[in-house]
Amino acid sequence: YAPRQYTVTPGKETAPTRKGVPVDWVFEGQYLIKRNYTFTIVDVDTGKRFRGKMIAGYNHIDMETLTSTDTATMKSLFGTWKWAPRAVVIYINGMNLAASLSGMPHSVDTVSGNGVTGHFDLYMKNSTSHSSTTSTAYIQQHQDMVKKASR
Repeated sequence: YAPRQYTVTPGKETAPTRKGVPVDWVFEGQYLIKRNYTFTIVDVDTGKRFRGKMIAGYNHIDMETLTSTDTATMKSLFGTWKWAPRAVVIYINGMNLAASLSGMPHSVDTVSGNGVTGHFDLYMKNSTSHSSTTSTAYIQQHQDMVKKASR
């Protein structure tokens, strides 16, 4: 057994930023962000912020907004709900992590009163889809947005 090597240090960052560290989902991300953890999401292009919660996910984070205000802020980034991802940064436990967020609510819904039904996909470096039928172009769009969000 070898100790896990991390590229980020919890508690090092004091505030959310618009650029983050590109943390590999498989080797690090899934150990840093776990089910029921809450975090702040910062949009790279606008600097707008809102809160989210990981509700599930294995190949990427399935997340929901916490409140209707968070949902309204998120929707303002996309204009209308759509799959096209945006470059974002996840601020959690004093770390800013590069990520990509899709804007289409779908499937499982666990947070009531947040003004939307369904959850959203949040990808980190080397995240992938839960389905083998998801297009490689869509997964690549997420990876391109993770790069855009990276320092």
